Amino acid sequence: MSLDAWHILGASVQGAGHAARAMPCQDAHLWRALPGGGFVLAVADGAGSAPRSAEGARQAVMAAIETLAAGLADPWPAGVAGWTALLTEAYQAARDALCQLAAAAHAPLAEFATTLACAVAAEPWLITAQLGDGWIVAETAAGELLLAARPQRGEYANEAYFLTMNQALDGLEVRVYRESVCALAASTDGLLRLALRLPEGEPHAPFFRPLFAFATTAGQDGRAQQELVRFLASAQVCARTDDDKTLVLAARSAGRLPADRLFLLPAPPAAPASEDFTD
Repeated sequence: MSLDAWHILGASVQGAGHAARAMPCQDAHLWRALPGGGFVLAVADGAGSAPRSAEGARQAVMAAIETLAAGLADPWPAGVAGWTALLTEAYQAARDALCQLAAAAHAPLAEFATTLACAVAAEPWLITAQLGDGWIVAETAAGELLLAARPQRGEYANEAYFLTMNQALDGLEVRVYRESVCALAASTDGLLRLALRLPEGEPHAPFFRPLFAFATTAGQDGRAQQELVRFLASAQVCARTDDDKTLVLAARSAGRLPADRLFLLPAPPAAPASEDFTD
């Protein structure tokens, strides 16, 4: 999809581990254009142990995007405090939506457990919010890669943050950058080890550069979307992670290639050398 000067596309793909256990893809993503230019996006990863987390992830991204879009109709927030308040409101709306979902189903709230990561690109602002182990990486106008939302990890191995937890919003991290960006990638934790050098969280440039080049020239005929799905489902990616994989890419347009010269995604690069970062 092209939003003014932006090309945006995304996909959520079932992981091999979920397929082997006959589990659905529990990831979700959504984005929307802003009337004044720019966009909002959200990605969510339902907890593997929660039986209705796929529903929770879908509901969370929808509620967050609806709240952000409504809050950005006119005027935009003023300064850091205004942006922080809006993102906090979006996360409260997402949690409320999960509570309503659980009440309607007469089910425990924990059955809908999900993470949630959001981004707003509204020139000259970039705002990210994080609850969980997703991540957001941006490319600045200077060509530098910025880890705009870092994965959260608990004190213990396998401890994650979910929107359904008691006092969940106490763990919400909102970051406000007065920064023009030319590309952005948002993902759940399925691609974590391919994308980031951990534990320091340095973006792995060989992973992002081809993806941003691909998004820059993506058209609207559906081929780019299909190519992204093939990339996420490829044997090379699945050999490094059996989790569900979500990736939303946004890049400023540099002019589309002719239809017969669509930029194709290469095989993913070698994973960055890093200290183990236990899921």
